[in-house]
Amino acid sequence: MSDDAPPTDNPTPLRKSVSPGGLCDVIAFLALSCTWLGSLGRYGWAFDLLSHFRLQYVIACALVVLYAMFRRRTWLVLIALISLLWNAQIIHAFHQTAEVVAAPHEKPLRLMVFNVLTENENHVAAIDHVLKTDADIVCLLEVDETWQPNLEPLRVKYPHRVEELFHGNFGIACYTRLPLKSSEVRRFTIWQLPTLVLNLDHLGRPLTFIGTHPEPPISGVNAHEWREQLSGIGALVAGLSGEVIVAGDFNATPWCEGMRLLREKGGLDFHSADPVWPPTWGRKLPMMIPIDHVLLKGGLTVQKRVIGPEMGSDHHSVTVEIVR
Repeated sequence: MSDDAPPTDNPTPLRKSVSPGGLCDVIAFLALSCTWLGSLGRYGWAFDLLSHFRLQYVIACALVVLYAMFRRRTWLVLIALISLLWNAQIIHAFHQTAEVVAAPHEKPLRLMVFNVLTENENHVAAIDHVLKTDADIVCLLEVDETWQPNLEPLRVKYPHRVEELFHGNFGIACYTRLPLKSSEVRRFTIWQLPTLVLNLDHLGRPLTFIGTHPEPPISGVNAHEWREQLSGIGALVAGLSGEVIVAGDFNATPWCEGMRLLREKGGLDFHSADPVWPPTWGRKLPMMIPIDHVLLKGGLTVQKRVIGPEMGSDHHSVTVEIVR
């Protein structure tokens, strides 16, 4: 029998448990870091990806403020409060981007944009929702050949249509009761995703409507294609005179770098009396974000903006009323 004592079971760093306070410190650090890294979107796609979640950062920073006050960490209270205000002012900038039009001189132009989701099996209810909205221009996204039979009521209701249905999750179709003078399909990247351009007549004036749906920027390659498509649309709009509407699922929040490029390059803006920050995608998820938009140029204003009900898609429709 040996007189040697058994070896002591010393804890290793990997085996040590993380204290609740340490875990909260890590969460606080991540919440504050994402706020500021998301402001560096022009320097990299990963930074810009972080920029989309400003609504979540407001809540996270508010919780960090409470946590820091409880732990009596003055420096953390100050940093969290500054981060909270930074996110809040970014969101508030898109709360009202135009004055309310008290008494428009003409009937508003009603426009609906709706990503119906390719895998959505609730075709009849989704199309019925579109019909009941009775918009002058309808832009549907993620419509493929499986939607063909259910699109027939729209073809009957609207005298003009342009459809590009054979592109999987990037099929697109536009329907309008406005006189259609011409239309074309534009493709801005090597992935050849369709963007529809409709030249319309709106109460005696030319109106260009552009419907688009770029790739989600969830990787370096996708983000490059996403920016190229948004940049290409901006360049197209910059060369157009008169009234222009650009609508679709942009896979872009109002405050991300891709949206900034599109707005600045094309001379576009939201021009909305209603806020454009309420989420339109993932409204049942913690990471809900606003990515379905309508941008305007040429003296147009959105006087009313309505987010539609749940219709089997991960997106909700957006219907706007536009006046001059």
